[in-house]
Amino acid sequence: MEQVLQGRCLCGAVRYQCHGRPLSVTYCYCKTCQLASGAPVYLGALYPAGAVRWQGSTTAYRSSALGLRHFCGQCGSTLFYECTDGSGRVEITIPTLETPAVLRPDCHEWTSSAIPWFHLDDDLPRYPQARRTTDALPVPLCQTRIPDCR
Repeated sequence: MEQVLQGRCLCGAVRYQCHGRPLSVTYCYCKTCQLASGAPVYLGALYPAGAVRWQGSTTAYRSSALGLRHFCGQCGSTLFYECTDGSGRVEITIPTLETPAVLRPDCHEWTSSAIPWFHLDDDLPRYPQARRTTDALPVPLCQTRIPDCR
């Protein structure tokens, strides 16, 4: 049976569903993600764009040449990142899921930009920048990266 996860913004004006398993679940410490999330680390799940469906209207901000960040125009909740590099992927903000605990992170990226006093104590792989693509790992969030992530 296909996994379907539900999510929403704080006020409920935007709701979404994620169908199937994510390509990756990543902690990102880049400065752009810190600014966009207002937190020391961002946690996102990467899906093929066709696997994410939403209802309601989002407002988008181009945070880089590689993508758009979508948020609720009413309450401001950061909902997802849309890759515009031709890769056809969307990364949802995991804390906006109804059941965020069902998705376990698989790595930490851009740890070179981490705030020194913030550290999550786990055994996940850590990458100073974006992890490199191998047969064992999915492609990074966007096909090409600019300094300090997205």
